[in-house]
Amino acid sequence: MLFNDLLKNGQIVKENTTKEKIVEFLQFAEDELAAAEFNLKRFPLTAYKCAYDALIHAGNALIRYYGYRPTDKYTHATITECVDRVLGQECGDLARGFKRMRKKRHPLQYDALFSESHKEVQDSIVRADKLIAKIEEHIKIKPSQKRLF
Repeated sequence: MLFNDLLKNGQIVKENTTKEKIVEFLQFAEDELAAAEFNLKRFPLTAYKCAYDALIHAGNALIRYYGYRPTDKYTHATITECVDRVLGQECGDLARGFKRMRKKRHPLQYDALFSESHKEVQDSIVRADKLIAKIEEHIKIKPSQKRLF
C-alpha cells in the first residue's frame, strides 16, 4: 500500500474527510498562492512562505482525499513525502521541488536565514501554482470559485 509505512510510523492516521473540507484546504492553498503573488515584489520572504504554505494546504487536501490525515509527527515532511509518492511519477520535478522548499524554509523559519534570490522566489511561486493545479486535477476537485484581488 502507498502509505503503509507512514501509517505504521504514526505520521498519518485514517480519517474520512468530506469533499467540502478538501475544497476548503484547496481554497486555503489558492488564497496563500494569491498572497505569495501579491507579496513578491515588496516582501519576497513572505511570498516564499506563502507559496510553501499553499503547497502544504494542497498536499493536505491530497492526503485527505486518500482517506488519511497527517499527525503532529513530522507533519510537513509527511505531507511532502505523500505528494511525492502520489504525483512523483507524473510531475516529479514539481513534487521534489516542494521537498526542497521545505528544506529551505526551515532555516528561514527557525534561524532567520534565507538565501533565495528574487528570481528563485518567483520561480517557487510558479512551481507551486503548477503543483497545486496538478493536485486539483489528480483528485478532480477544485474550489468552487476563485477570489479576485
